[in-house]
Amino acid sequence: MNPEGETPDLGIPRRLARDMTVADQHEWIRAELRRRPITRRAALRGGIGALAGLALAHGPWTGVARAAETGLVGRHLAFGDDPRTSMAIAGELTGKPAGKVLLDLGLDTGYGATVPVELRELVSQVPRGEDVRGGEQLFAHARAEGLTAGTTYHYRFRLPDGSTTPDATFRTAPAKGDRRPFTFTAFADQGVAGNAGDGNGGAAPPNALTALIAQDAPAFHLLAGDICYADRAGRGERGDSFNPGLWTRYFAAIEKSAAHTPWMFATGNHDMEALYDDGDSGHGYGGHAARLDLPRTGPSGCPSVYAFTHGCVGVVSVDANDLSTEIRANTGYSRGAQVQWLTDTLAAFRADPDVTFVVVFFHHCAYSTSDSHASDGGVRSALTPLFDRFSVDLAVQGHNHQYERTDPIRGGEAAREAPDRATVRPATDGTTYICVGSGGRRSNGWLDDGGARYRGRTGGDREIRSRVTGKDGEKSETVGWSRVRYAGYAYLRVEVQPEVPGRIATMRVHAVTDDGEEIDRVDLARPVPGVPVVPPPAVPSVSPAPPPAVPTTPAVPAVPAGWSRTPTGLSVPAGSTGSSPPRVL
Repeated sequence: MNPEGETPDLGIPRRLARDMTVADQHEWIRAELRRRPITRRAALRGGIGALAGLALAHGPWTGVARAAETGLVGRHLAFGDDPRTSMAIAGELTGKPAGKVLLDLGLDTGYGATVPVELRELVSQVPRGEDVRGGEQLFAHARAEGLTAGTTYHYRFRLPDGSTTPDATFRTAPAKGDRRPFTFTAFADQGVAGNAGDGNGGAAPPNALTALIAQDAPAFHLLAGDICYADRAGRGERGDSFNPGLWTRYFAAIEKSAAHTPWMFATGNHDMEALYDDGDSGHGYGGHAARLDLPRTGPSGCPSVYAFTHGCVGVVSVDANDLSTEIRANTGYSRGAQVQWLTDTLAAFRADPDVTFVVVFFHHCAYSTSDSHASDGGVRSALTPLFDRFSVDLAVQGHNHQYERTDPIRGGEAAREAPDRATVRPATDGTTYICVGSGGRRSNGWLDDGGARYRGRTGGDREIRSRVTGKDGEKSETVGWSRVRYAGYAYLRVEVQPEVPGRIATMRVHAVTDDGEEIDRVDLARPVPGVPVVPPPAVPSVSPAPPPAVPTTPAVPAVPAGWSRTPTGLSVPAGSTGSSPPRVL
């Protein structure tokens, strides 16, 4: 049920944990902690420490000195239920504040609005033999509602002592019908740079990819599960056990992007943390409820399942832990509710004239030829018929630590070949599946001897030996749908070009390595339904000759009080310098 190293090590003896669901693990941990007369203070004393022990360098702060050295690190954004009008803003406190924490919000650095902040406490207690390791974290969350679509906002957190975080900005999703182009990015399986067991060392590659995404400044970023690997190497070793402090390091590492760009998370197998009493029957997402603030648009009891629309793209996050037949610790927990919700959501997207493209992201692969996990039969059987039925354009996957793109697939087979720089028409060709579990963890290899195939390396057999894991175990298969394979580190940069009815919209999908090199590209093209917008023909008209001009003095537009006129006829505030552009009235 839990392959070695594929679920967090929470102090449960391996002989027991391998056959436990997440709910079983949660109950074992609760019973073990009840059995021991250990106070909360003693638990905290035995582990990673309390809030101050989790603090990193606070970074540039403004305001008065903090006697208690309470700061806020790891700011990260997520869209609210409606990305056009709401944004969730979060961070982690490094100490308990002596009063209210607030969020300042506005159209410039004068702010002008104050948003209340909710504090969420997370206490971690991990049994280790007769000891308990533990820690305490405190997360600050603010929801900005009633925003204006397509607008840039400034924000900062303000602590009771008057100190503030640096100014940061975000932009809401465009208004309905807005056809301006935009970019989003994606990857999975990121982790923390230099963490024990990752085999990567230094700042690369997780930080290198984050830096590239920050440079792109996308409209949003998708992470298809396995976020920070709080269980370190995931091998279940005593010295490599669950450490919630890694979440602190993780959010600090992605802050350069996530403080300005919404990072939208799906959950993977390493994100099921059975430690927490999360009120969802022990599915292991209580830690996420404290740390993250995702849209609440999905089915009840599935906190990482949601959908949102940005411009002409509908996006869906699916929890593949509910569907997997490889790692079954959470399989079936939604009792079919997720699949029914997904069916309704995809139908609604396809009925919406403003949605051209549909993107679904999830962790376990429906299609992959990796030597690690390859394809998950449960995910494939649950999702791919729906993707065929509703013509999903792009499926973003993780779990296998490499980059792999399929030819467009329909009915389980490649509908056509799609080499590098090809144009795919999903409406007739099928769905393109991309595994981009190349976000930072140690790379996997391939099941066959065909090796890598990407730009500049196009050799190898087109018939590839692979496997799929179903209810009855692993089954070998020979496939022809694997088009591009790269075993290094990479992310997706997706450039969306909307169009008016009657024309062809495109999503240009680039695969970019941690060195910034493009190794693959595919264009997804879809006609926009509706009556073509054709301007009416010009009607010639004949007008009588105007009377002779009479010299007049040009009218002088009124100048607002406090403004001065420039030689160009534009008006600017009195006292303005040439360092900023004049405001046109």
